[in-house]
Amino acid sequence: MKNNKMGIKRLKTAELMVRRDPLMELPNGILSKIISLLPLREAIRTSILSKSWKSIWTCHSDLKFDSLNVLGSRAQLSPSTTTCMSKSSRRKERRQFVQRVDELMIQRCKGLKMNSLAAHFHLGKEFSSHINDWISCAVMKEVESIDLNLSKSCSHMNCACSTKHEHYKFDCGLLAAPGSKSNLKFLKLDSCIFSVPLISNCLNSLITLELRRVCISDEMLKKLLSNCLLLETLSLHCCQDLVNLNFDGSSLRLKFLRIQECLRLNELEISSENVRRLEYSGPVVSFSFKHVPNLVEAFLCFTQKNRLSGVTYALTRLASELPQLEKLNLLSILSMNVLKLPDNGPAFIDVKELILSIYPFHDEDRLSWIAYILRTFPWLHKLQLNLFSPSFIKPPEEIVLNKRNNKKQAKEIERLLPECPHKHLNELEMNGFYGEKHEVELLKYLLENSVALKVLTVNPCQKVFRGFNNWVCEKESSLYMLTRKTVSDLLRELVPTTVRLKNYPEQLR
Repeated sequence: MKNNKMGIKRLKTAELMVRRDPLMELPNGILSKIISLLPLREAIRTSILSKSWKSIWTCHSDLKFDSLNVLGSRAQLSPSTTTCMSKSSRRKERRQFVQRVDELMIQRCKGLKMNSLAAHFHLGKEFSSHINDWISCAVMKEVESIDLNLSKSCSHMNCACSTKHEHYKFDCGLLAAPGSKSNLKFLKLDSCIFSVPLISNCLNSLITLELRRVCISDEMLKKLLSNCLLLETLSLHCCQDLVNLNFDGSSLRLKFLRIQECLRLNELEISSENVRRLEYSGPVVSFSFKHVPNLVEAFLCFTQKNRLSGVTYALTRLASELPQLEKLNLLSILSMNVLKLPDNGPAFIDVKELILSIYPFHDEDRLSWIAYILRTFPWLHKLQLNLFSPSFIKPPEEIVLNKRNNKKQAKEIERLLPECPHKHLNELEMNGFYGEKHEVELLKYLLENSVALKVLTVNPCQKVFRGFNNWVCEKESSLYMLTRKTVSDLLRELVPTTVRLKNYPEQLR
């Protein structure tokens, strides 16, 4: 009987060994590596597998707390089921979110070094102490990236009935643990107040700073920059308290500057030898470039009522204010036909690449601006034209019907363009090309005058600039399906055999 019991025990032990999960046999170091590769929500869920797995998720180095990761399936509700949430329901959901993050951060503080912390949820001043604790915990774990988005847009609660609440006040002093040096390299803030006095060592390791819908004054920004001696990239978006910006200082390492829709801004002055790229989008302001020998790239987009003078400035005076400019990316939110450009404008002597986006590109356009471009950019090597024609918004069925019934009354526009041979333009790209008459005439003129052209890219897709060299190619309009055969035949006829045609959806060659 005794031998029988021992045999049964050995059999059960052997069966358990066979059933044992091989993952359980891996060293903790390897398990930690595997867990760190999982999305945060999945990593946290592994804590229910067994006692030995309960704390393994705390090795996850990148924490992103948002509706999905923290509240789970509740965040996946459709907008129609969330827009009518009562005030008490929204408050309850915020408390649940904060309570859950508190619990997770207490566990995570027992783990190893943290690379990044992101909190994306609509929170305000009432949860300041909790948010401060999350940041302090991350700083203790030598976090290198903090992304704090407290706006309505990051939550499914961004409905019209949402009540206003006071913004959270961000305290820079939290970014350096007592008696230690800050490791933070990336900081992104959205929808908060930046008004706390700075501590000298709290931002001395920062390389990238992005502020969106942040309340910060000119003086506070200046004070902030004086403590960011390693800062290379600065982005300011919808910071409506900024009026006069002055980037001045030989010690400033700033290379990339992006300013978007700061609507109260009047003046922008840059005097820093390290600035390499400027991206500006917003109303026309007074620009002052004093000492910017390395500023060789610029993106400009002028909005509001003075955008006409802004585009004119970019194509004229900018040539003398930034003579070292090598790459100009200009977005014109108006018809180029309304521009009054001089017959002999100042030349952009160093610009090798020009990107010009036109909203809208009308069929009434006389194209006089393209002759101006060829004259004033004599050393241009690459020209990219992003065209947004009004025909994109017309139903394709309507266009076909008009053509069949001969009711489409196309205005005959007389385009008398001067001959402007360009000896250096060797690459041309046209996006949003659908074979409309004014588009064809533009292409034909460029082919006739670009005597050194080697490569031509023609694409029906619209190409949109999103900032910091980020481009998005939108899907071509349904109108393309009706015109592609015509466009293909047209390009075969127009493009010389010496020019390589590429990237068009149809394989023409």
